[in-house]
Amino acid sequence: MMQFLTSSFQSLATQTGPTFWLPEAVSNFAPTVDGDFYFVYWVSIFFLVLITALLILFMWKYSAPEGQKATSQNDHNLVLEIAWTGIPVILSLMMFWYGYKGYVAMATPPANAMVITAEAAKWSWNFSYPASGTVVSGASEDFNEIRNALRSGELTAEQAAEREAKVLEKAGLHVPVNTPVQVNVLAADVLHSLFIPAFRVKKDCVPGRIGQLGFEATEPGVYSLYCSEYCGQGHSAMHSKVVVHPSQEDFDKWLAVAASYDETLPFTELGEIVWKRKGCVSCHSLDGAMKTGPTWKGLFGSERKYTENGTLGSAIADESYIEESIRYPMKKISDGYTGQMPVVKLTDKEILWVTEFIKSLRQ
Repeated sequence: MMQFLTSSFQSLATQTGPTFWLPEAVSNFAPTVDGDFYFVYWVSIFFLVLITALLILFMWKYSAPEGQKATSQNDHNLVLEIAWTGIPVILSLMMFWYGYKGYVAMATPPANAMVITAEAAKWSWNFSYPASGTVVSGASEDFNEIRNALRSGELTAEQAAEREAKVLEKAGLHVPVNTPVQVNVLAADVLHSLFIPAFRVKKDCVPGRIGQLGFEATEPGVYSLYCSEYCGQGHSAMHSKVVVHPSQEDFDKWLAVAASYDETLPFTELGEIVWKRKGCVSCHSLDGAMKTGPTWKGLFGSERKYTENGTLGSAIADESYIEESIRYPMKKISDGYTGQMPVVKLTDKEILWVTEFIKSLRQ
């Protein structure tokens, strides 16, 4: 009986297209997760209908005038009590067992899996590929701009898709199809959670800990990635994309150019690219608006008051000040702000470009 139920719910879960309750299923874990979901769902529906029907039936059959005493004096029924206790216990154990098996498989990727590190910070993602040393951004701000422009009518669906494809040339989480992947997740500041609905995988990103999850994407395409743990003001904007390449060769070609910059561009433009790619945009505005961190408008050359080890101080925001603030963000905390900035790993060139970009924002 148990095998019959399992096979029935697994057959419901094998459909890869989106359903009323679930998005498209494109990973090796999706059938298992969907089978568990539909098992719990239909068991709940069955008992909802059964109990509601019995309630209505008993109300109608055993209704009596007010004040009439009950005709039965039975205070219990052993068979009935064993049934309504034993059946839910068995069903609950089945739900636990199938869920536990799926969780263990998801949390223990195979030894030959490709390793990627996903680092979450308010409010952006960075994805590292240790085998090549490549680090790419989740580009949350770019996707937000495209989404808002599409909603406002500034972009058509075709234009939005073109811009998104351009962003994904050097951003997002990329994996080859039918390849085991291990994602190590960590957080630079507060609790986050990596969630890819189409893959049916989710893992909390906890500061000071490294978690891991595994999956194998089964269909090439572009899929949504979210932070599913409330992490502050920019939580709803902390989303990215997963690109599943149709072959290992296609993935290798992307990886070869993913983290590169077009160094023929002016330093100020390169600095703006770094501002977006590394997530600086989440906390530092360019128009004077107050955010989690100081605005970059008018920053360069201004006098900055700060607290260092409990001592008040001030300094001119020159090249050295900016570099120190990037490399050691918790050393000097600007007045009016709390120390929340994580260490953002920038190369010397990236720091130079960011500095030139900040210079260009002088009032």
